[in-house]
Formats: sequence, structure tokens, C-alpha cells
Amino acid sequence: MEPYRTFDEILTARLKAVKESLRPATAEELHKLLGEIFAADPLHPWMESANHFVKEHGDEAAYRAETSDGVGLVFYPRTGRGMWYMLKDKKVSGVGIISEKNIKRLTQLVAGS
Repeated sequence: MEPYRTFDEILTARLKAVKESLRPATAEELHKLLGEIFAADPLHPWMESANHFVKEHGDEAAYRAETSDGVGLVFYPRTGRGMWYMLKDKKVSGVGIISEKNIKRLTQLVAGS
């Protein structure tokens, strides 16, 4: 069993992992990623929305990152939009929109501040 970690410890570990894994991503890479995310469940309710989201921002610089506890992030600093996803046993266990507060944090990381 994993030792107990405080909420602050979890947030600190997540931020460190995001800083270390943050990288630019091409539209082609993101479409491939979506294929991997939804491979086990091609009828997942978020699949169409996620594909539309990536297509809608195809002409914009994209970034990817992962947290220490397995949350993947895709975001677009110019328009301030992003999505997160979690996989468990290669199946989607969560998908959603990144909050405005966290988009600001990610944008600051990309800018190097």
C-alpha cells in the first residue's frame, strides 16, 4: 500500500511531473493519442468531443504533459483551452475540461515563468 500523502504533497508532485513532462505536440500526435485513449471504447461519449476539440485547434500550438498520478493533459495556451484524461488498464477512466485556473498555470509553465 502506498504511504499516506497530504493534499499539498500530491499537488507538489503533480506540478513537478507536469514541469518535467511538458512538451509541444503536433495535431498528428494528438489524433494518434486520441486513438490510443479511446481504443478500448470507441463509442465512449467523449470520443467525438475530444476529436472535435483537437480539430478545432489544429492551427494552434498544442502542449502535452502528464501528472505523477497518471493524468494526461492536452492544452492550447493561445486560446486558453485544454482537456485532461486518465487511463486505467488501457481504458478511459476519466476525461474532462481543464479549469481556467490550471490553464493559467500551464500557460505560465510554457512561458517559462
